[in-house]
Amino acid sequence: MAYDFQINQDTSLSVGEYGGRMTTTTAAVTGNFQAIQFITDGKFTSVSQTALTGENLNSVTFPAGFVVFAAVTAFQLATGSAIAYTRAS
Repeated sequence: MAYDFQINQDTSLSVGEYGGRMTTTTAAVTGNFQAIQFITDGKFTSVSQTALTGENLNSVTFPAGFVVFAAVTAFQLATGSAIAYTRAS
C-alpha cells in the first residue's frame, strides 16, 4: 500500500525557515511565534497565546526538547532557555 504525503508550509517550522529568537534570560519576549522549544528544562512566568485552552501554561515545568505549538505573541521565562520560532506572515 502506498501513501502520498502532502508537504505544506507548516513543515517549515521544523527547520526554522522563518527564523526565531533564542532566550536564556527572564526578560519579556514579544513577536509573532508559532512554537516555543525548550532547550533546557523551563517554566513560563507568563505567556500570551490564542491556540490552547485548559490549564494555565505557567503551572507546567517543560522538559528540555519539549515544543509548545501555539500562536504566541509574548512570553517570559521563569526558568530555563528556549527558542521561539517565528510564524509566517
